[in-house]
Amino acid sequence: MGHRYCLISFISLVLKSKIGHISLLVAVFGFVALEVGIHFLGLDAHIWRMLATGFEAATIGALADWFAVSALFYEIPIPVIRRHTNIIVKNREKLTEGIVDMVTNKWLSPEIIQEKLKGVPITENILELLQDPKNFEKVLVLIRMLLLRLTAHLDHPKIGVYVQNLLKSQLQEVDLASPLGEWMADVVRKGNHEALVGLLAQEASKSIQDPGTRRILLTKLKIALEAYQKQDWFKKSAVWIGIKTGGIDLEMLADRIVEIALILAEEFANEENHPLRLKLNEYLLEFSHLLQQKDPVATGYVEQLRDNLIQNQAARQLMIMMLGKAKILAEEALENVHTPLMQWIGNSIKDIIRSLGKDEETKQNMDAWIKASLTDVLDKFHPEIGEMVRTSLWRLDDKAMMFQIKDKVGDDLQYIRLNGAVVGGLVGLTIALLRWLWLY
Repeated sequence: MGHRYCLISFISLVLKSKIGHISLLVAVFGFVALEVGIHFLGLDAHIWRMLATGFEAATIGALADWFAVSALFYEIPIPVIRRHTNIIVKNREKLTEGIVDMVTNKWLSPEIIQEKLKGVPITENILELLQDPKNFEKVLVLIRMLLLRLTAHLDHPKIGVYVQNLLKSQLQEVDLASPLGEWMADVVRKGNHEALVGLLAQEASKSIQDPGTRRILLTKLKIALEAYQKQDWFKKSAVWIGIKTGGIDLEMLADRIVEIALILAEEFANEENHPLRLKLNEYLLEFSHLLQQKDPVATGYVEQLRDNLIQNQAARQLMIMMLGKAKILAEEALENVHTPLMQWIGNSIKDIIRSLGKDEETKQNMDAWIKASLTDVLDKFHPEIGEMVRTSLWRLDDKAMMFQIKDKVGDDLQYIRLNGAVVGGLVGLTIALLRWLWLY
């Protein structure tokens, strides 16, 4: 049964595409056969003459329509007449502009599109599409790609400069002195700075024990002793005698100073009630009080420190480094649509979709905004529709365009040829019948 249906469909398709040729052959064959029968086989009845006249007219009609259809696509080499053939190619520009005008001003005019948009619930349709898990995952993939594009250049030096300038412009208008003073006072009163002070003291001990520190100290002592000698003759003599007798030993003095500094640093690090610590706390509290009172000197120091920190090249490099780490973290968080960040984004979008589904007013407002935006875009870029059609048509050469048109309307043109043969035959029969009635 299936093979029979396929065979019938194939035969129908062939007949449909060749029906013009078949109608012409039938008309010519009928006309020739009847003329031969009348003149050579003795078919002298009036009915045969009437049929011959009908087939003669059918042949004329079929030939005329064959010529008309062929003249649309091909040049017919007949003197004088050939200028009116190959119509589609010769009138290509006119046909193109006609198609462009029809598409832009009739089929897809702004008024027609806007009229169609009025009855389309765009937001509702979008929400329905997003409820399909496959569509929703595609949206997440798109969001992930956009976020990756945004974070791709986070570590670019220009971004670091931009962030630095942004911080500079924003922090210049911020009062840092008062909150900094309050914070310092609170930290000192609660003793939260003691650990930091102890750590600094330990680091100071390490620096004091460094051989380089002793060398610097010895150099400074020599410079001080030379300066003392230059004051007058008496002091110079005393120093000379001290050195000669061993009363002045800079090496031993340097070692002694280092020992005293180490003892002082150790006491400072281990004793929270050390006099130097208490004095430091007093200075910090006094400085914090000055900041809270907006003392010009203290505030100016903080502002200068802030400006130096923001404008410093090292600060810029630090920002670039931090942005680079942020980029790496972002890439890890956006590795796929199943990461915690993307899941959070997905859940947030689902909450928004559920909320919008119940909020008719918001949906109507979104619809109005989308349609207004589409209308603005349409008004602005509507000529591009015609330009796209025009470009697409001119991209084809003459032969390709002709074959495309023939492929689309060729079957209908075959029926025009069939109609020419049928109508011509009927007209011929009618004329032959009227002539017979008139004569007999």
